[in-house]
Amino acid sequence: MALAGAVLVGGCGGPPSASSGDGDGSGDAEGHPEIGREQVVEALARGRFPGRVGDIAVIPDSRAIITYPSESNRYMHGGPWPHDSDVPLLLHGPGTFRRGVYGAQASHQDIGATVTELLGLPPSSGATGRPLREAFANGEEAGQPGLVAVLVLDALRSDYLERKADLLPNLSRLAEESARFTNARVDYLPTNTSTAHSTLSTATDPAIHGIVGNGLYDRRTGESKLAYDGVAPYNLMALTFADRWSVATRGRAEIVVQAGTDYPAVALAGHGACILGGYPPWVAYYDSGSGAWRTNEDCYRHPPAVAELHFGPRLEAVDRLWLGHELDSFGEARRSSHFAAFEGEAAVALIEGSAFGEDDVTDLFLANLKSPDYVSHKYGPFSPEMDATLAELDGWLGRIASALEAKSGPGGLALIVTADHGMPDAPANDDLWVTYEDVTAWLNERVDPGGPGVVAYFEGSENQMFLDHARLEALGLAPDDVARTLEESPVVGFAITEGEVRQALPARR
Repeated sequence: MALAGAVLVGGCGGPPSASSGDGDGSGDAEGHPEIGREQVVEALARGRFPGRVGDIAVIPDSRAIITYPSESNRYMHGGPWPHDSDVPLLLHGPGTFRRGVYGAQASHQDIGATVTELLGLPPSSGATGRPLREAFANGEEAGQPGLVAVLVLDALRSDYLERKADLLPNLSRLAEESARFTNARVDYLPTNTSTAHSTLSTATDPAIHGIVGNGLYDRRTGESKLAYDGVAPYNLMALTFADRWSVATRGRAEIVVQAGTDYPAVALAGHGACILGGYPPWVAYYDSGSGAWRTNEDCYRHPPAVAELHFGPRLEAVDRLWLGHELDSFGEARRSSHFAAFEGEAAVALIEGSAFGEDDVTDLFLANLKSPDYVSHKYGPFSPEMDATLAELDGWLGRIASALEAKSGPGGLALIVTADHGMPDAPANDDLWVTYEDVTAWLNERVDPGGPGVVAYFEGSENQMFLDHARLEALGLAPDDVARTLEESPVVGFAITEGEVRQALPARR
């Protein structure tokens, strides 16, 4: 794998094919039209929040991986290709949804709009999603369930439902009994965790809610930080449906949020008590430094059900070994099926320890189950390690669904299962497997040989490249010149300037 010192050969620019490059010749883009520049610009327009996007969006070729120089992140999502953007979407609940297969296009925004409708709330300001009313059991009218649960299976590719069905009996059975949307896709860029969960929870585009990546770059200070830095919601510029429901019920609704790390927890929970008039939901996220479940107690409440749960005993019981891999830290141990079990155990404890179903107010359980993402980033989406993790996750899905059913009360359960994004498999050759630093070095060699370079900051997983405008001016270059050079690289599918995206906005409206 060319993770350091790679030499990228030019001359392969232009729109790439939509073939999957997933290593087995199956072609996971089969059945999808070729993805062209106009579609990519539209996806970027949905993700354009002024001041938070770079000068150039660098989109990896469908056959390439651009990632960090880290063995824990050998595989990286982030593009518009089906292996990145197709997600499963199941709506389950006999009293709420009508089982069947639905071919209409669906999105994360639509999930948020559907939950909003189930809660009886008016559409949120700036909402771009639509309620998926065609799947409602009572036609266009939404019945209000006793418990609404949203499970986001992080990085769970949509094609797993067919290709890994033998490992997923519970998920397969759920799919058969649900309204299944087979054309659910991420319709914005980038495809990453913070952006996806924020989009789902607000029913708005990233261009409205402002979380355009896991990390944000401040051009004024030259500093980058996490979008939810400090486990705080202050960069989220829209209310989540949890925020709105908590206020509408004056804090009576039992709202419980779980996530395998901090940023999806904040994205799902919203602002809580950290906004005037807000109420604190129960929130638990996994802290890889301590091996325990934590929260931000300024905004949220820490659920007592997981206060004593710790990853350490589970790891010590297996001597910190897994499939021949040494799990030498709590962070590294997340990249194993043991973490899927730990997350599942916590989810069941949170559900059983909740006040769900104890009154006539609809409650919310919102969970990010992170283990598939961590494992596939390191080992790949079709690795033996991923198979073991999927099997473990599926077993716990059955337990989680049963626990939710038992606590849903007379109104019954409305369960939504989806993913935030997918994951590419290994490229056909190592020349198409490079780091963000490789791309920056390759570009600077061509436009500023021997100079300091034109890139101020490049975070590839967010698709964002910020340029040094003073250096560009000294060289007599414009962002368009840099973008055209980037598109000569075989690992870059598209390099699209912020100006090109901005020009497309009137047509989008």
